[in-house]
Amino acid sequence: MALKALIQQLGIEGSVPCVTISLNTHRTHPDNEKDFILLKNLLKEAEERVVKEFGEKAVAELLKKMAIIQNEIDVNDNLDSLHIFVSNNTKKIVRLPQMTHKNNVQISNKFALRSLIKAYNRSDRGSKRSSCTRESTNRSTRNLSISY
Repeated sequence: MALKALIQQLGIEGSVPCVTISLNTHRTHPDNEKDFILLKNLLKEAEERVVKEFGEKAVAELLKKMAIIQNEIDVNDNLDSLHIFVSNNTKKIVRLPQMTHKNNVQISNKFALRSLIKAYNRSDRGSKRSSCTRESTNRSTRNLSISY
């Protein structure tokens, strides 16, 4: 799925809650081992916040999805950032070749899409830069990875 289509799909998601987890990652070993620990901590933080705010029964399906995410992510495939979007209806894992502003968990009625929009705008499809800039941008966005 193209990044623009993914942004549009996630943008119309209206399930409550929508959990967005964003973290900077490392491409190489041994640094990428730290990513697994950070991911585990952010998933735990998200789970605790969701249960505290909405109650365990109301978000049972969401908690099931969050429980299996950690096993679906191979830190050896990391790029510069990892973004996880989970709701009762959706579960998407996106790796981007650009760093995110900070490692965080956001819980709302909509997904936090700023990092995806930035990545799209940096790609040649989303911008109208000169051809020499477009060529260098193409190389970095070629590494985009989306999991379902």
